[in-house]
Amino acid sequence: MRDLLQKITIILFAALFGVGLLLSGCGPKDSPVGAVVDDPAGVLTAEACQRLIDQAQSLLVTQHIALQLFISDTPVGDIDQLAVERFNQARLGAQTGGARGVLLVFDPCSEQVRMEIGYDLESVFTDLFIARIEQDQMAPFFAAGRVADGIEATMELLVSQVLAQEPDPVAVGSRPMADAALSGGGGARSRVPVGSGLPEKAPVADGESFSAQATPLATLACYRLSLQRHIKDPNLGIYTPETKRFFAQWLVTDAQQDNALRDLERCWALAEVKEDDSGTLAVIRFPVDQRSSAPYLLRRSPEGWQLDFATMNRVLGFNQRNQWRMRAFDHPFLFAFADWSFDRHGFPFTTPSPVRQ
Repeated sequence: MRDLLQKITIILFAALFGVGLLLSGCGPKDSPVGAVVDDPAGVLTAEACQRLIDQAQSLLVTQHIALQLFISDTPVGDIDQLAVERFNQARLGAQTGGARGVLLVFDPCSEQVRMEIGYDLESVFTDLFIARIEQDQMAPFFAAGRVADGIEATMELLVSQVLAQEPDPVAVGSRPMADAALSGGGGARSRVPVGSGLPEKAPVADGESFSAQATPLATLACYRLSLQRHIKDPNLGIYTPETKRFFAQWLVTDAQQDNALRDLERCWALAEVKEDDSGTLAVIRFPVDQRSSAPYLLRRSPEGWQLDFATMNRVLGFNQRNQWRMRAFDHPFLFAFADWSFDRHGFPFTTPSPVRQ
């Protein structure tokens, strides 16, 4: 009974909190402590602000994690102290039934960022993990002048980290919330120079190790190696010409590569290769229940099989839980999904699903 009441309380709060999120905007008019996104510096556009609010709502409802973002319009002297004070003043995470809050403080004047983590999330978001996210994910985006994109991409990695953990049976409702401190300084601080330029994509020295291969799985194995080595050269032989042009303009971070590698290695043994009748197209897919492992699309050239990330970027999308869906059906790779069905949102099923609209 206690567990049922607890779940009902969380659901009711999430519904009310969702209304509050929709009313929470960006800019100086917001509450300096209570707003989900508080941006007196005016760094975010209204559209970016709303996307972050939607991400925060999804994080609360699906993972029982309360998120807030504060972007200061003045230099912050002690960003660590400010983060702890704002975190505890806002009682961030108390509404989840546990100390499950995340506060991101960004000081563009001093080019520094701090993520403050609630007590009950310190085993999930360790200080080392947070430091790596700030340095390997946020810093490259901020250097490219893409602050909003960097924050959104960071939130996606936080969700991935939560989903990769084993469920914690005492994560929710594990701590008395009335007067207890919710954070004691867990997290990390990093310098994040803004607008210093795109990170260099150095050519790989041993390019022959990343040539197009004789089989789709062999090409995917080369891609896995590139993730392991954090190679960002857009001109690898395992890429189609369109993919090379795509990656030349696409920002790739170490953190993104680590996340992709983790998903790939988790499902590597479950990979299934589908080739079309002409032998020029292939799809490497994973079981439907592995929803964070999107399929890989490949084309065969005279050199061998090449990954078509350009088409993947166009036709595959992800929801706020990092689950993949088919967002476009005007492409030649659908042959590989003839035994699957897709609902009206493009999510795959192996059994009949609602008809696409």
